This record gives sequence, structure tokens and C-alpha cells, in this order.
Amino acid sequence: TRFGSIKRANVIKDPGSLKRNLNIYVLSEDNNGNFVKPNSTIKENLKQWLEQSRMINDTIDIVDGKVINIGIEFDVVSDLESNRFEILNNATTMLIEFLQKKFDIGEPFYYSQIYKQLNQVEGVVDTTNVKVVQKTGLNYSSNILFDIQENTSPDGRYIMVPDNAVLEIKYPTADIKGNIR
Repeated sequence: TRFGSIKRANVIKDPGSLKRNLNIYVLSEDNNGNFVKPNSTIKENLKQWLEQSRMINDTIDIVDGKVINIGIEFDVVSDLESNRFEILNNATTMLIEFLQKKFDIGEPFYYSQIYKQLNQVEGVVDTTNVKVVQKTGLNYSSNILFDIQENTSPDGRYIMVPDNAVLEIKYPTADIKGNIR
């Protein structure tokens, strides 16, 4: 454990391989709880451990997973008798708490869960818009460009995430923003 550990893993049969090759996409966590690539010692230890129980014909490749940092922007309508700023603060706080759980590698993002959570906030009459945006830049770990629009389902209900990638809200207090009407 002094070298770290695997926080997320996803095992996928390599479709391009003629052999029975398995790709294992792995991620670790840093001290702040954010996803990072595991170091080579962790991957080597995992490979040694897996060698004990793999089938003879199987080959295993341990590959770094990809991190896609996202932010959420939302619009809600408040009832006329409530304090709008308090409602917006409650909605943002609730989303931060709800999204504290880390996504799994390849796990889709469902817009309906965000709408449901926001509509349960006292004083929110309706949620009119939820937008997911990719966060990139110096402080973010996204090393791939991910077209959110292109990866949104045809009915617009969820975002499909590749089997080798994970979504992460790295800075929830800055990356979750709302507007209220």
C-alpha cells in the first residue's frame, strides 16, 4: 500500500486482438481524491498478482485510464415567495453532495439524475436546463478532447463515456454553477 493502489478499473476484451487479449484500464487517486494515472510499480504489482489466476491463452495489458473533467451548468425556476439566493445556494450544495461519488470507468452520465435532484430542492418549481461542459486547462487532468454533444445519446438523456475513460468533477464548488429565475 505504500506505493498506492488502484481506485478504478475496467476490463475489456480487446476486439482487435486475434488472441484472447484483455485490456485493463486503471486509475489511482491523489491526496485530494482526484483521479491520476497509477505509477508503474502499482501496475507491475497488479500484473504479477493477475498472472497467478489468468488462463494460459489470455494476455493482459494494463493501460492508464483517461480522465475527462466536466462541469455542470443548470437553470432553475424558483417559486415567487422564496429567497432566490438561498434556493440557488441549496441547489448547488445539493448537487455537490450528490456528485461526490466518483464515477466508474465507462459509466454514462444521466441528465435525468441531475434534473431529479434539482427538482427535489425546496423552492425549486422546475429545472429548465442542465448543460455538461468539458473542463480543460492547466489545473485539469483532461488529456483528451471529448465532444460531449457527439457522445450524447440521440434522445439527449445521457452522455456515453468510452470504456477507457471516466468523468470527474475535479473542483465541485467552481465547476457546478447555477442560475435562477
